[in-house]
Amino acid sequence: MIKYILGLLLLCTQVQAQYYHRIPNCFDDSKPIRYSVPYNSQYNYNYHIINGNIVNQNNGDILVDWNLLAGSGQLIVTITNSLDCGTSINLLMEALPCDQTTIYVPNTFTPNQDGINDVFTPKGTNIKYYEMTIYNRWGQELYFTRNINGGWNGRYYGRLSPNGIYTYKIIYHDYKNNIKTVVGKVSLIR
Repeated sequence: MIKYILGLLLLCTQVQAQYYHRIPNCFDDSKPIRYSVPYNSQYNYNYHIINGNIVNQNNGDILVDWNLLAGSGQLIVTITNSLDCGTSINLLMEALPCDQTTIYVPNTFTPNQDGINDVFTPKGTNIKYYEMTIYNRWGQELYFTRNINGGWNGRYYGRLSPNGIYTYKIIYHDYKNNIKTVVGKVSLIR
């Protein structure tokens, strides 16, 4: 998901950001994928797709149907202001075979409610089962989920957790149903 736009549109400097997205190419059941670009009506948005089609777009939400047979694709979003100064975001998409499981766990998040990196959310592909638990430094469980699309917002019983380092434990089943465990640390910074 594209989440981050650099706020340098008022400067006449060409800034680029690049992101990678991997999509499992399994069982011929690919569906269009929604990407969100923070939208501001003061700017002009231009979308360019390679090996895919825009199915729908509405105020920064883009629904892309990727041609997974191509193996890879690209979404380029160019945003300009009235002075024709702007920035672009480049999303590289890669179709993964069904016999590969990946998991990515960020090491930092900033739940300061600015809309950027507010939730600690690991991402993965070809995962059959998933659960994540977050612990504080005393080993107290603060958060638990079985939803890989959900994530921890830095709160415990509705109260903000302090800045610090927290431990996560993720248990998942890969594409062959092998049980894997990932344990690590994440920094909460406001």
